Amino acid sequence: MIKPEFLHPLIVPREYIENSTWDLPHLPLPNDEFILCWVEYSEAMVYLDRDGYNELNQSGLNWQQQALDNVRQSAYFHRYRKDNVVTGQPEWIAFLNDEDTISSSKVLLHYELERIFPSGYSVVIPDRACGIVVSNECSDETLAEVVQMVRNMYNGASVPMSQTFFSSSAFALPTEWTLPLEKETTTLILQLFQQAG
Repeated sequence: MIKPEFLHPLIVPREYIENSTWDLPHLPLPNDEFILCWVEYSEAMVYLDRDGYNELNQSGLNWQQQALDNVRQSAYFHRYRKDNVVTGQPEWIAFLNDEDTISSSKVLLHYELERIFPSGYSVVIPDRACGIVVSNECSDETLAEVVQMVRNMYNGASVPMSQTFFSSSAFALPTEWTLPLEKETTTLILQLFQQAG
C-alpha cells in the first residue's frame, strides 16, 4: 500500500509525457507547459506509478490533500525573502532546499500564499529544486534583482524548468486539495512571514 504521508505533488515539464510511452499519472495544469504528478519522497524520490495511483484512488482517502499537506509541513524551512522597505511586507519568497529536489512544489501552497500576498503574486520555477513567488506590488528595482536571480538559477539548474513569470492561477489546483489538514501549521507559516526577513 502506498503511504500518503510520504507523497508529494511535483511540477514537471509537459515533455515528461509527450512523445513518451511512460504512463505517468498526472494532472494537467492551467499552464500548459507543465503537469502535476506525485512522488513518494523519503530517502529517495520515486514517481507514483499507475498501479499506486489506482490503489490510492480506490482507498477512499483524500490523498491529494495529504500530499500537499506534506509539502506544507516543510514549507517554512529553507526559504529566503526580501521585504519592502516601507511596508515591511515580503516582496518575494524563494523556496530552496539543498537537501531535496522538489522545493518548487511549495509554490502550490495557495492557501498560505494568498494570505501572505493579498494583492496577488506571480510564480517562477527556474529549477525543480526552487520555486519563487513574487508580490504583484514588488518594486521595479527589486523585480530586476529577482529576474537576474532567476536567470542565474536557470543557467545553473540541475533540472531547468522556466525563466517565465506566470500568474498564480497558472498553477491552480482543486480547492479541496489546497485546504490545510492542520490549521496550526498554516498559522506557523503565516507567523513566520509576518516577522522581519
